[in-house]
Amino acid sequence: MRYINAGLCEVFLNTYSEYEPEFIDLLYSRIADSGLRAYSVHAMSTQYEPQLFSIDMRQRRDARIFFKKVLSGAKKLGAKVYVMHGPPTMRGAIKNVNMSRIGPMTAELAELADDEGIRLSWENVSWCLFSQPQFASMLIEAAHSDKIGFTLDIKQAARSGYSYQDFIDNMGNRIVNVHVCDYKLDENGRTVFTGIGDEGVDFAALKKSLDDVGYKGPAIIEVYSDAYGDIAELGDFIVRLRDKFS
Repeated sequence: MRYINAGLCEVFLNTYSEYEPEFIDLLYSRIADSGLRAYSVHAMSTQYEPQLFSIDMRQRRDARIFFKKVLSGAKKLGAKVYVMHGPPTMRGAIKNVNMSRIGPMTAELAELADDEGIRLSWENVSWCLFSQPQFASMLIEAAHSDKIGFTLDIKQAARSGYSYQDFIDNMGNRIVNVHVCDYKLDENGRTVFTGIGDEGVDFAALKKSLDDVGYKGPAIIEVYSDAYGDIAELGDFIVRLRDKFS
């Protein structure tokens, strides 16, 4: 990654063993050797994040063990943001989902993150609780915490059936991280990934919308492996994005 001058990265931890200090130390060395800086950390959310909001106290307690491990790892890596998916949207579980519960629970998690110098950042995801734009404003109102931020994922906004602007309007100045890629909507409104740098997204317009809410952070390229041919192609996309976001 050094030769494409990526600069910074979001670290994805994929399984329980990768939350352990030994693996974090290995990652720390690899990131440094690559000339990168870790900005944010993203765990395999389905492994414990749903249980952070469980009605069962023991589930919440055990889930926090993994949450704190990842926070500790993020701090070691020098990251400033923890990206959270939260609970998936499961049929039949809606009775346990209300903002009077979710808000205070999120505030507690944000405090734990803040103790490590990390900002909790809830990401909009089409198959999770935060799939509708108004969730952001509802969470802010219910949590009564200034330590909660948001990660805007523009492709997940499209997959949820909304424009990224809908989410920006609700997240406001709480946006602390942004995930970008190229996509377009087909004639049926489905999200189609167009490949790196195909200009399906008007990134200049995205930059202006982010400027309007005072966002000064990075745009993290988050793409699936079949959306590009090689690392050099990612490098070309970085150059084009920097031009749009400069």
